[in-house]
Amino acid sequence: MTGGHGTLDSMAYDIDGGNNRNVYQYNYSHDNEGGFLLICNGAGMTTDGNRVRHNISINDRNTMSPYGVVSVVCAATTDTLVYGNTIVTDEANTALVSDNGPTGVTFRNNIFVGAAGGSPINDTRSVYENNLYWRTAQPHDTSALTADPLLASASPTAPRDVRLRAGSPALGTGVPVADGVTRDYFGNRIPTPPTWARTRTVSP
Repeated sequence: MTGGHGTLDSMAYDIDGGNNRNVYQYNYSHDNEGGFLLICNGAGMTTDGNRVRHNISINDRNTMSPYGVVSVVCAATTDTLVYGNTIVTDEANTALVSDNGPTGVTFRNNIFVGAAGGSPINDTRSVYENNLYWRTAQPHDTSALTADPLLASASPTAPRDVRLRAGSPALGTGVPVADGVTRDYFGNRIPTPPTWARTRTVSP
């Protein structure tokens, strides 16, 4: 998904008010001005049981506060999991994740890579577990790994560019998720323990 113009509802993917049990899986988004993902429950509504997993976002962005590449806004959701995704941006003026209130979202086993000048995570309310951060940080993630993930390309422009090179600290260090999914974005079997963001390994 690409070509979203504008900074409000121009995200590639959207979990909005009253959305339940939606799954966004094996998608590739890039260069959307509104960002990769909006999570926005409506007042008085229930947004529950949603999953965003095994997706790749490259150079999506949103420079309008309180939005970011991932925007968690509006009212809180319940049981919303965002995991196994690779999210990379080259836009230094965007937040990788931003929120403006109670969220109900858990981020797990994701790779977050900011621009060369750094890209913040402006989210202090969501739950963060076992994510890898490079050129960004989330101090609330007590199981965080801050390290270069050794992507296939230092300047990704396509899914193959975010495959992991041999020696990547993200290999085999993810937390298992009992979701019944056995293949990664590239169709490879997910190992045990899983690889962070579950992207195919390539030789250096």
